[in-house]
Amino acid sequence: MKVILREDVKALGTMGDIVEVKPGYARNYLLPQKLAEIATPAVIKNWELGAERRNKKIQAELAAAKEEAAKIEGLVLPYTRTINLEGIIFGSVTKADVQKSLAEMGHKISKDHIDIFTPIKKIGETEVSIYFKPTVYAKIKVRIDAVEEEKK
Repeated sequence: MKVILREDVKALGTMGDIVEVKPGYARNYLLPQKLAEIATPAVIKNWELGAERRNKKIQAELAAAKEEAAKIEGLVLPYTRTINLEGIIFGSVTKADVQKSLAEMGHKISKDHIDIFTPIKKIGETEVSIYFKPTVYAKIKVRIDAVEEEKK
């Protein structure tokens, strides 16, 4: 099924792209979320008429995304987690933790744009990618320091 993307969709395309997707993906996700619309000849013609205005908007959004990415590039987020006597960490650092820390610093970033596939459970630094636009990523570091559990 051919659809026109109304928004940037990670790993699929940018606004205005005509892409081929499976009917279920379009019907169950893209269309209800208003991320795309079915690519009929009339809709395609309408999108072509607004192409210049959309390109200006896309360029402005891209510039803003690059600016925001530059602000957080190389940032190190420190966390403290408890370890037991064997050195096993209690808890982990998740997307929600990273999002909360970035929000406290004044950066509004959705959890969906933070690339942590499994919670971070190791002591030391781990690199994390933050997605802004299809061509704009920022790399930050998550540092976990250990605090030993008290004996009872």
